[in-house]
Amino acid sequence: MNRSGWTGVVLAGGRSSRMGRDKALVEWEGRSLLDRALDKLDPHVREVLVIGEPEKYGHVGPFVIADEWPGKGPLGGLATAMRYASNDRLLVIACDLPGLNDRLFEMLKGQLGKATEAVVPRHDGLIEPLAAAYHRNAQPAFRRCVELDVLKMSDALGQVRTSYLEVVPGSDGWPADLFRNINRPGDL
Repeated sequence: MNRSGWTGVVLAGGRSSRMGRDKALVEWEGRSLLDRALDKLDPHVREVLVIGEPEKYGHVGPFVIADEWPGKGPLGGLATAMRYASNDRLLVIACDLPGLNDRLFEMLKGQLGKATEAVVPRHDGLIEPLAAAYHRNAQPAFRRCVELDVLKMSDALGQVRTSYLEVVPGSDGWPADLFRNINRPGDL
């Protein structure tokens, strides 16, 4: 394990029921959401993993890993990533958040330290655990939550040392659509 490098993780699984088709493969501004997510992470990490079905996403490279807990939501995908990552520190994003930017990634990375196992953006009382930084030390707690069917990310974050990065989209130089989520055809 590498203690100083970063692994970028794109969570590409999920049912995409509101979209009606696989969100990761949906094109937005000429590129698939998955490809856009990979491009955003690449400058910030030494390694990239995609957690999702290799049969669907294998075209992007050999770093697509099947979720060990299909149907257990993002927490299952995150625990899977922590098992396979070559680095102790992970920068994790969902593929359906195209507004994430370099400034956010650098701030998340800068705040993950010895006293924290997760750094999660927070705005307007909402948390963004699928645009966050995690340390592998959170893996046992996250795996335990998945095994016990405690799948809500906020509940899992309560089991590890979590700090929150206060962000106000549309203010202080942050784009208003920083945490824009593509869930439905109308969101495109």
